[in-house]
Amino acid sequence: MAAAWVAGVPALGPASAVAGLRDPRPGAANQRVPQEVGIPLGTNLSGMEWAESGLRYGASSLPNLNFTVPRRADVVYLARCGYTKTRLPIKWELLQPMLHDTVASRPAVAAIGRPGAYHPGYESYITGVLDAHAAAGIKCIIDCHNYCRYRDFKFQPDGTVTGLVVPPDPLLRPYTSDNTQVQTRIFALGPGATLTQAHFIDFWTRASARWKDHPGFGGYGLMNEPHDMPRPGQVVESHGGGEDLTIWPAYALAAIKAIRAMDSANPIYLGGNEWSAATTLATHNPGWPVAAANVIYEVHLYLDAIGNGQVFDYDTEAAKNNTVGVGKVPINADTGIQRLKPAVEWARARGVKLALTETGMPLDDPRWEDMFKRLVHYARQSGCEVYSWQGGNHWPVHNSAINHVPGWHQSKTLEPAMSGPLKAGAGIAQGALFDDAAGWTAGGHPVTVTVYARGNLAVPARLSVTSTNGGRLSKTAIEIPAGPNGQDSFTFTPAPNSVTTLSYTAGAGGPPPPPPRKVYSLSDPVAYAATKLDDAAMAIIARYSACKWDLADGHTDYMQGAPASAGQVVRAVSDSGYGSAPGNAMQMINWANTDSSAMGTMRPPVMRVTQGRKNSDHSGPDTWGFWCRKPLAIPGAQSRPRNRVGWGLEDDHFVVAAVSVPGRDNTGAVFQASNSTEMYFSELGFNKGQPQARWTDAKGTNIELTASGRLEPNVPAVVSFVSSGGSQLLRVNSAQAGRAAASFAPGPFDQLLIGWGFLKYYPRAGFGGNVYAVVTGKGAPSPAEMAILERYLGSLAGIRGA
Repeated sequence: MAAAWVAGVPALGPASAVAGLRDPRPGAANQRVPQEVGIPLGTNLSGMEWAESGLRYGASSLPNLNFTVPRRADVVYLARCGYTKTRLPIKWELLQPMLHDTVASRPAVAAIGRPGAYHPGYESYITGVLDAHAAAGIKCIIDCHNYCRYRDFKFQPDGTVTGLVVPPDPLLRPYTSDNTQVQTRIFALGPGATLTQAHFIDFWTRASARWKDHPGFGGYGLMNEPHDMPRPGQVVESHGGGEDLTIWPAYALAAIKAIRAMDSANPIYLGGNEWSAATTLATHNPGWPVAAANVIYEVHLYLDAIGNGQVFDYDTEAAKNNTVGVGKVPINADTGIQRLKPAVEWARARGVKLALTETGMPLDDPRWEDMFKRLVHYARQSGCEVYSWQGGNHWPVHNSAINHVPGWHQSKTLEPAMSGPLKAGAGIAQGALFDDAAGWTAGGHPVTVTVYARGNLAVPARLSVTSTNGGRLSKTAIEIPAGPNGQDSFTFTPAPNSVTTLSYTAGAGGPPPPPPRKVYSLSDPVAYAATKLDDAAMAIIARYSACKWDLADGHTDYMQGAPASAGQVVRAVSDSGYGSAPGNAMQMINWANTDSSAMGTMRPPVMRVTQGRKNSDHSGPDTWGFWCRKPLAIPGAQSRPRNRVGWGLEDDHFVVAAVSVPGRDNTGAVFQASNSTEMYFSELGFNKGQPQARWTDAKGTNIELTASGRLEPNVPAVVSFVSSGGSQLLRVNSAQAGRAAASFAPGPFDQLLIGWGFLKYYPRAGFGGNVYAVVTGKGAPSPAEMAILERYLGSLAGIRGA
C-alpha cells in the first residue's frame, strides 16, 4: 500500500512531454502507485467513435466537434492515477472508408480513398494515442466500436456515388446529399451477405500489420457489442428475437486466426452476442471458448434495471422490480456482482481470462456508488480486468451521468467520482480534498460546509477548522473516512453583520486541505462597499449563489495544469464564487485537442497580462473559449442530476463581464447560457463593437438590446444584463444602455460558455476580445447591487475609479 494520500497524482509518466502539466507536490516524482501486474485497470477513451450519426450523409465528421481524439494530457493523467491500460473505441468506417473489394470509380476513389486503404488522418490519430500511451508507460486496446455493422455508400454499377459531395475542408469526410444512397452492412452467413468475413479479416490484418509492434499497443478489441444479428439464412438485422447466434462466433474465429497468423503475442478481446452482456456470455455464444491463444473474453455490465447504462435514477430503477439477468427482484447493492458472477464462473471453469471492458457508476445517488464499489472489488478479486465507461474528452462526455472525465475545482484537478471505487478495488491510495458551501446567511442561520475527497484514501484524513471572526462552529475537527470519495460536514453560524474566513489545517501526513473560504452575514453589502469593495461584491455573489470566473485564476490545463503565464494557453478557470456545490463544480474549461495540426484550426485562448491584470485573449483565428457543460434533468432517467446549471431561460438571471475589444467591429458572444442541442439561449456579447444582450426562447421570442456606442479599442469595460420579471436591462459601465420587456418560455440550460457560444451541436462565434472576469447567477440583483458587482469586476480589469 502506498502513502495514504497523494495531492493530485504521482509522476508515473513523462509529464514534461505535455505542455502546461505539473505535479504540485514537493518530491512528487518519488511517489509511486502500486501496480497489480497481470490485472489491468483503466477506462474507455470515448470520443473517436462519436461521428457515427453523421457518416456518409451530411458533413458531421469534423475533429473536436463531431468526434474527439484523446489528448496526450488525458493519457498522462490516467497513468499518473495508476491506470495501466485503456480501451480506445474507434469507427471502422472512419479508419477504413472503403472496403477492400469495393468497385469504385476514379472520382470516388480520389474523394473517399483507395479500396481497403486506411484513412491517413484517422490512422495518425490512433498512432498518436498509442504514442502517448507508450510515453506514459501504459497500454491501449484498439476497439472496433461497430456492433458488427458498417455504414457505407451505395456504389452504382459504374462505381460512382449519387450525390457525392467533397467538402472544401480536408478534415471533413466526403458524403452524399441523398440519404437513399447510404446502406448499413451487417455480418451474415446467408447468401448475399453485404459485410463478409473477408472484409473483417482485411480490416484486422491491416491493423495488426500497422500496430502490433507498437509499444503502446495493448490488444485487439475485436468487435464492440454484437447484437440483433440476422436470422438464419437472412442478411439484414433481426428485430424481436430469432437472431442466428452462430454468425458472430464464425466471424470472430476467422479474424482471430488471421490475427494469430501475424501476431502471437498481443491479447485479443472477444465480446459476445447480445451486447456482450456478462449475463449471457456462457449461454449465447456457441462454440466458445475458441481454440486460440491469449484470448480474453470481454463483457459489459451496467447497474440499472435493464442493464444498458442509459438510466440513472436509483429509486425509479428499484421500483421496476425486475433486474435483467437476475430475476423479478429490485436492483440492490449486489446487482453488479450477481450479473458478473455467471461470466466469472464460466471463465474460471474453462481456464480463460475475463475483462469487464464497459461498466459505470451513475453519479446522483450514493447507493449507485456502493453497488459499483462492490462490483469492482468482486471483479478484481476474481482476476477480471475493469474498464470504466466513459472517459475520453469529447464534449458530450463532460459531466454526463456516467463519466470518467476529470474536472477542475478550487484551482486543481477534480478527479472523476467513478475513479475512487476503481482505485479502491486496485489498492491505489490517492486522493485530494475539496470543500463547498453556501457563502451567505442572515438572521443567525448556519451554513453547512461539506469537505470531501475525490479518489481513494487509505487512512482517514483529519483536519481542524478555525474561524477568524468569531461565530459558532458545530465542530472543529473534521475527519474524511478512509476509502473512496469520503466526506464530512459541519455547520458554521457567523456573528451578525460579519465577514468570516474559515481555514483548515491538515493533520500530519494527510492531504493538503481545501483553501480558506469566506462566509458573509452582512446586513447591507452595498453600504459595506465603502469599507471594502471586494468583500461587499463577494457577499452579493454569495447571496445569489453566483459563479465567478476570474482569469487571474487561469491555468494551463484542467489536468494538473499550472497557473498560466503571459503567452501560455488557458484551459481551466475554477469558480471562485459560490455557484458550486458538492458534485457540481462550475468549472470553465477548454478541452479541444490541439496536439497536432491534423486536429483542425481551433485553438484555446491565450493568457495576456495588461497593466498587471491577467486576461484571456480570444482574438486569434478560430479561438474556442471556455465551457461549463452539464446534463439536463430527464424524467424517469435522470430526474435530479447533481451536476446542473441552476436556472433556465425563464428564470431571473444576470451576467456581469469585464472585457476589452481590440477593434471597433468585434461581433460575437462574451457569455452564453444555452442548450447545446437546441436554439434557445441567453447571451451577452457584441455586435460590430457595440455591447449587446440577446435572448431567444424555444417559441421564437427574440429580444436584442444593443448599446448605441462602441467600446474604445483595448480599453477595459464592464458590460452586464439582468433578465427579471418580464423585463430585460443592458448596462455598460453601470449606465443603462437598453431596456425591453418580455417573458420567455421555459428553457433549461445545459451549458455556460465564456468567449464563444454553442447551439444545436455547433459552435457560435465568439467576440474576439479579452476577458478579465465573469459573474453570473440566478436572481435579480438590485441596481445598487449590480453597481457594486460592476465596480468590483472593473477593479479586476484595472479600470480606474472602480
